[in-house]
Amino acid sequence: MEDACFEPYLHRPHEMRVSHAIGQQPQQVYRYLRELSLPDIHFFPLVERNKQGQLSAESLTGDVWGRFLRAVFDIWVREDIGRVSVSLFDATLNVWQGTPRCDIAPESVCAACYCCEQRRFCSGCGIASDSVLCSGYRQFFAYSAPYMRVMRDLIKQHRSPMELMVMLR
Repeated sequence: MEDACFEPYLHRPHEMRVSHAIGQQPQQVYRYLRELSLPDIHFFPLVERNKQGQLSAESLTGDVWGRFLRAVFDIWVREDIGRVSVSLFDATLNVWQGTPRCDIAPESVCAACYCCEQRRFCSGCGIASDSVLCSGYRQFFAYSAPYMRVMRDLIKQHRSPMELMVMLR
């Protein structure tokens, strides 16, 4: 998929709808958005179901979503901390710093969420519009944890989380 093919997935200048096809190209998508000089990027996973409840061909799976987030994070954590704001990464770091995600109504949390060790990052089903994405979010939260801990600790020491980029070189 060439850069021009990403344009239909941009909702607003900084919002990228991530379909199954887009999810297969995380590095290209992120670099494309970065070339647009966007200071803030929001990724919205595409999950659509037909009348029978089956995922559409365009829909993401949890595995593709998790790989997409991890690959984008790998670039961001090495090159763009403090330069580009990726909403999910910022929100995750905020939780690591002790700021809880907004709570959602208990009746909207699925049973599996209550037992999930990553629940503090997503407030149960509050972040995942469809439980099919939960495995992808769990992959991302577990993968990013060591980096988030370092950034949290740098901030606690009144240092910039951007120092992590230097540490990773």
